[in-house]
Amino acid sequence: MRRFSASIFVAVLCAAGTPVRAADLVTVVQQALGHDADLAQARAAYVAAQEAVPQARAALLPQVSAGWGRSYNSIDTNGFPRQSYWQNGWTVSLTQPVFDWTRWTAYRQADYVEARGAVDVDAAQQAALLRAVRAYFDELAAEDEVKRAAEYGAAVDAHYQVLQRNRAAGEATVIDMREAQTTRDQATLQQTDAQNALQAKRRTLEQATGVPFDALARLPDGIALPRLAPEDVEAWAAQAKEHGYGVQQKQLDWQIAKLDVSKAEGAHYPSVYATGTYTPAGAASGYARPTTTTTGMLSISIPLYAGGATQSRVRETQALQDKAQEALVSAVRAADSSARDNYARYQQGRTRVEMLARLVASCRETLAATRIGYKVGTRTSIDVLRAIDTLYATQRDLFAARYDTIVALMLLKGDTSTLSLTDVVQINTVLH
Repeated sequence: MRRFSASIFVAVLCAAGTPVRAADLVTVVQQALGHDADLAQARAAYVAAQEAVPQARAALLPQVSAGWGRSYNSIDTNGFPRQSYWQNGWTVSLTQPVFDWTRWTAYRQADYVEARGAVDVDAAQQAALLRAVRAYFDELAAEDEVKRAAEYGAAVDAHYQVLQRNRAAGEATVIDMREAQTTRDQATLQQTDAQNALQAKRRTLEQATGVPFDALARLPDGIALPRLAPEDVEAWAAQAKEHGYGVQQKQLDWQIAKLDVSKAEGAHYPSVYATGTYTPAGAASGYARPTTTTTGMLSISIPLYAGGATQSRVRETQALQDKAQEALVSAVRAADSSARDNYARYQQGRTRVEMLARLVASCRETLAATRIGYKVGTRTSIDVLRAIDTLYATQRDLFAARYDTIVALMLLKGDTSTLSLTDVVQINTVLH
């Protein structure tokens, strides 16, 4: 399998000072993997699937059985005394399949059943990992939004206080005050929405992990996002179409369906069995003489007519094979589309984060200049409020873009089935 790697993040210097004691991404992911019910179900199902091979193998091995019985006999013959007696007996029998196409095909099919269970576990683990990563960064994004909304409200309040002083001095109009009050109301609403969203994201993370976390390790500001290797969407799409877990699952389903057809067709074929029995003499009396019986036989069973059931079963399995094949085609298309979408999201996200970071810096300078202009009379109160709104709206876009881009990279690696805890550890190294 061709592997693609991307160094998730370049090394960065952690901020100076006492580190905050917070749960990091590795801790959250490990907790989620141990708590995820879907993953636990997949693991239990795999344990069951592993029994398919020994069960199918057993059907090809000799079958030995033994039995014991005790019977009461009564013989009443005209002219002779009535005879009654108990008789004991036991039997050992052995059956060995020599040729049974259905059983042999089931044995071949069992390998695919076990492989399907293993792929299901890997897919469930990756899905649980992605859910944990998404929940982690969703909460960080919600925390950033709470902080941003609070800073936005503080900036508007500061300008409102300036207006109040200017109004007292006769330098601000009623319209200026009303516009500022409207913006304050908007900021208050954003703070309320941010708090509600944060509580919802915390509940989602707690549901994913089973435990609450007081604080999470955060991404540093100005973190650099790496370039993909290779920077070729066709290569990533090809990897997803060949090795994506969804594709692997449907490939195995198709193989299992093909062997179901073979088993159904095998009902037309003769079957050959070798059998043997041994029944030693039992205790007897009267006219019943103890007899020891030993038999051996090679039997051939040839199906002739089953009322059309065999042909019906063949048609059914052929239709299910066609269904499995179409499901595989659909899975390949979905893997291709998802890989291309996430590749584009990540590439565009990297560019967007860089542009928004520059735009935030520019908006800060613009706000500072606008405030100075307002003091000297070259800018209006509306200009200041507009500059404040632009700065904090751009900040909101930047925070959201950073987390969306990281998740897009995780999803892209998930599309190609290359996502692992190693990627989580690489992200974790830059959290603080």
